[in-house]
Amino acid sequence: MNAEFPAELAAHLRDSIKTMRRRYRKRLARCQVAFSEASVHDLRIETRRMLALLDLLRALHFEDSLRKTRKIFKRRLDAFDELRDTQVQLLLLKPLRREFPEARDFDLVLRRREKRIIGELRREIKRMKQVRLERRLKALEKQVRESAAASSLERTRALAIAALQETYDYVTSLQRRVRRSHTETIHRMRVAFKRFRYVSELLQPLFPKLTLKQLRQMQAYQGLMGDIQDMEVLIAAVKQAVQLALVPEHNVRHLLPELMRRRRGMIDAFMAAADRLFEFEPEWFTRTPKL
Repeated sequence: MNAEFPAELAAHLRDSIKTMRRRYRKRLARCQVAFSEASVHDLRIETRRMLALLDLLRALHFEDSLRKTRKIFKRRLDAFDELRDTQVQLLLLKPLRREFPEARDFDLVLRRREKRIIGELRREIKRMKQVRLERRLKALEKQVRESAAASSLERTRALAIAALQETYDYVTSLQRRVRRSHTETIHRMRVAFKRFRYVSELLQPLFPKLTLKQLRQMQAYQGLMGDIQDMEVLIAAVKQAVQLALVPEHNVRHLLPELMRRRRGMIDAFMAAADRLFEFEPEWFTRTPKL
């Protein structure tokens, strides 16, 4: 049995589902017709936003039809991972090619991998069907609409704040476990913070104090953690290329220490700014002014 939503919140969620359903459909169609880096990026972002909306509904104790729908979007998002990682690695290597000529060997490995992945991903996206997913999302819109109940504005805000606070509290719990020497702890915090940021964006119309400037600051903070993860993935890929004999070990004897030095700098930058998380405490932008 789903929880009843205040009418205002139900209307906002219903409109969000409808808007994102249509936007996702357009992004998918565009990618199927004109496969490009830009169209793939847009589709990937839209998929993430849809997952965030489903997570928000789950946080609001709305369970019907979510599990299967979320599983479909998660599977589609995972399909982009290898291409995204490869393209980020190419981007990170670009400024190093002049100073470290040996980076060119690995760059060539990555370009061959990118070409293979693009071919596979293009075929996979072409095969994606939207009819059943559209039907699921439309049914979800209807369920949310029917869950509307007469309630006060205070009740609407209370539910939204509770959902937002829950996602934020999870981030803070992970922040306490962050260790400089274990970058996977930073990665877990980044994933949780990204979910918090997307949920904040979804609920922003209910909280005028949450400005676009603050949302951009959230994105910048998330980027500090993302830089570390991207460098971590690049270092792991270089080591794997050596193990698979795709690149001679002596060809990366200078490159690997430089990548590790840069990773240390990124970790230092994040650790110095880690407590900025508390600037995004929901209490600051959900507080009702005192009369």
